[in-house]
Amino acid sequence: MFKDYYQILGIEYPSNPVEIKGAYHLQSMKWHPDKNPGRDTKQQMQDVNEAYNILKNDISKGHYDKEYLTFKQVIAVRKPEPKQQESSYSYNDRYDYDYDYDIQDEDLRDDVNEAREAARNYVNEFFSALRENSKAAASGAWEEMKVYVYIGIIGTIIYILIMLFG
Repeated sequence: MFKDYYQILGIEYPSNPVEIKGAYHLQSMKWHPDKNPGRDTKQQMQDVNEAYNILKNDISKGHYDKEYLTFKQVIAVRKPEPKQQESSYSYNDRYDYDYDYDIQDEDLRDDVNEAREAARNYVNEFFSALRENSKAAASGAWEEMKVYVYIGIIGTIIYILIMLFG
């Protein structure tokens, strides 16, 4: 499956390194878990990192751009119907296309597989660290608050006793 990295980053073909880096930062912030509470943005984060890994490297971008032009020609002939992504939102909060197009350039296929694996590892490590940090923060908050909770419970018991026997 061919992914439109330009669409994922929200930029037009062809883009220069400054546009690519800026778009990467914007999309990273857009799909960051802190900005999307209650939404699973793991796949979007992986796709953004995958796109950036390909487009930031001149050699892999060159392979990608050549294939991208072929991809656009094939897609223009097919004119597929838009299909809403499985999630309730897409990269640009609009419809994306689901293309049945295989990458022809073997070097690009290798680059994409490496970028996909690197993005998956990066995002998995990030989410793992986020979970660990959240657990540590929750534990630290409990440690700081438990004295106040105990005082509140003891105070409530004393109040009830005074009301009952006072």
